[in-house]
Amino acid sequence: MNPYRKAMSASRKISFRQGLLGSVLSLIMVGSAQAQEVFPTPDTPLTIRAARVQATIHLDGDLSETDWQRVVPVRGFRQAEPQQGNPATFDTEVRILYDDKNLYVGAICYDTTGIPGVRVRDLRRDFDYFQNDLFGISLDPFRDGRSAIVFQVNPHGGQRDIQVIDGNIYNRDWDAVWDGRTTVTDRGWVVEVAIPWHTLRYPETMAATQWGINFVRNIRRHNEITGWSPWPRVYSPYRMDYAGVLEGIEPPPPSTNLRVQPYLVMRGDRSGIRDDLSDGIEPEVGGDLKWAMTPSIVLDLTANTDFAQVDADRQVVNLTRFSVFFPEKRAFFLENANQFRTGSSETVLPFFSRRIGLDNAGQPVPIDAGLRLISRTARRSFGGLVVRQRSNDRTPTSHVAVGRFIQNVGNTNRIGALATVRHDEGFADAPSVLNTVGTVDGQFRFTQTLTLRWMASASWTQHEGGEGFSAYAWLGDDSNWGYLGHLQAIISENYNPGVGFVSRRDLIVTSPAGNVDLRPAWKPRSVRRFEPGFVSYIYHRLSDGQFQEAWLSLTPLNVEFQNGAEISFHIQPNWQKLEAEDTAFFQPLGVELAPGNYHYVRYNAEVQSDLSRKYSGSAELIIGNFFNGTLANLELSARLAPSPRMALSAAYEYNRAASLGINEEKKVSHLLGPELRLALNPRLQFNAFYQYNTVAKQANWNVRFSYEFRPLSYLYLVFNDARHFVNDTTRRTDPERFATQQQAIIKVTYLRQL
Repeated sequence: MNPYRKAMSASRKISFRQGLLGSVLSLIMVGSAQAQEVFPTPDTPLTIRAARVQATIHLDGDLSETDWQRVVPVRGFRQAEPQQGNPATFDTEVRILYDDKNLYVGAICYDTTGIPGVRVRDLRRDFDYFQNDLFGISLDPFRDGRSAIVFQVNPHGGQRDIQVIDGNIYNRDWDAVWDGRTTVTDRGWVVEVAIPWHTLRYPETMAATQWGINFVRNIRRHNEITGWSPWPRVYSPYRMDYAGVLEGIEPPPPSTNLRVQPYLVMRGDRSGIRDDLSDGIEPEVGGDLKWAMTPSIVLDLTANTDFAQVDADRQVVNLTRFSVFFPEKRAFFLENANQFRTGSSETVLPFFSRRIGLDNAGQPVPIDAGLRLISRTARRSFGGLVVRQRSNDRTPTSHVAVGRFIQNVGNTNRIGALATVRHDEGFADAPSVLNTVGTVDGQFRFTQTLTLRWMASASWTQHEGGEGFSAYAWLGDDSNWGYLGHLQAIISENYNPGVGFVSRRDLIVTSPAGNVDLRPAWKPRSVRRFEPGFVSYIYHRLSDGQFQEAWLSLTPLNVEFQNGAEISFHIQPNWQKLEAEDTAFFQPLGVELAPGNYHYVRYNAEVQSDLSRKYSGSAELIIGNFFNGTLANLELSARLAPSPRMALSAAYEYNRAASLGINEEKKVSHLLGPELRLALNPRLQFNAFYQYNTVAKQANWNVRFSYEFRPLSYLYLVFNDARHFVNDTTRRTDPERFATQQQAIIKVTYLRQL
């Protein structure tokens, strides 16, 4: 019996275990009886017919034009949440038009409360799906039921666009050229959307065709998700096998579809210690080019790529033995990013674009040029990416190539292959290094709810560790009654994806998890569901099979209220085996731990208010033992948003360790992050974010003004300030590391469609 199972069994008496098991089974039976079924995909899908524009459409959020009035609308939206299949509290009416340039979607989102009823948190692009009123369109031009391109609008005209594969692989940071306008009236709100044909990708062989389509609406005041063509509540509205059909459109035939987006940036850097400062302004030019060679084949080029406008990474206090995963935010790498994704950010990603153009500390490395080619049909897709990374004082010149192939098998399965090659030229005192990675992966959906995802990968690295391998598999049943799944992964000691992410090497990861969605008839009306469950992770060393660590999070209480507020309580037993080599790199809060075996229990309580309201907040408290000492962790967040045009938020994390480590130290850390957002409208925004981290001994400012003067054409003003708060002795001994760094940036990008 491994240490994980042994510790669990030793902590319980037989009678208690039997009683608990009986109670859980009873709850599951009650919950299952109350749960609505995961119904099959429709045999005869709903249809909506588009009409050609005869006059001119003025995009203003007003559907009074004759063209809109002569179109027969669809209506009859039904709930996915909270009461699957019931009619929507307020219905939605949708019409579709088209001309030679655009596909137009108009919707009336009825709501008798009018202006006071709608909820919009802020006006940022890619707003939060769950905390805003919204109307959305999901399109499947290939009608393969596998992928969706999504356009969503909130009542104040904020835009959100997503690429989705198989209903659950998201690229939320993808930005497309389209436009939307809204008006709010006493009978609800109206949205009018124009999507250029050149933004969409569709089969070139069809002059007149049928597309998969669906519509979603969030009535946030009621926390109610509704849709036109119904889908089971456990799934997202992007499961296009449940979608309806769009008829009557005539997309234009393929033509020259060239989009150029040059930029000009003026950058002033200032760094130094005290008065020892150096000033300089460096004007730069570069840009991107997108050529849709056919509606299904797209070529992207980038030259002297600049990411000055990208939001700064949020700092974290890492108390685990694993690397922190920071998501990609740079626009060039976000386009079609989900086509290249395989693996899991919890364990390993054979390709992770943040390894290009950023060093190990997250500092920018210049990119000379890049090329990406994507081809996609209903049956298969392939893509390639080539990038040249320029050398600087820290990193050598590098060339990166990535190739990807995906073959759809049947209606719901797929297999794929991924290859990456990285060549670092090296410095005078270091040899060049060639790294190659080959990966195969797939997905098999055995039933409507049971899915297997898997991946196997191998790496070859010249001069540095030789050959390595990794593998990943996840099997899960995701249904209305709840979730039950298992993740298994292995990562060898020498596995080295040159442009990938590894959480930790020489590892076996075992992770079963599950929860139950309980909605019994006896629950209070203010409660939507109870969701007890568990998550567990068990880690062994791959090279010798020795146990490394394990933790279990038991959730006996997790209550979600009808307004979106939540309360939960977790019990988290931990088992840790620290060896001498582990203590060298794992020093939580800078405390050195002694090698040995540790078993301790922590307790976690969380409270979250209705985040869609003008004033909201959350609190999480974790207390208990931590290795040989104790650790209390408190995380607080608050948000004040009297209107969508102004929002002030703050996040704070406090850690207090006592009697920890070899010297039984007392340690306290603080991580503070206030943020101010101002917006005149969705196209004119100001954002200021500050971070104060006592663990990293660093304070950062990131201030950004952005003006979108035409779709995806921007003026940016950015100011960055990073400084370490250390004593003068430390500054003198390592002046380069502890220098204050300031940067002011003016950047203009202009998108031109040819």
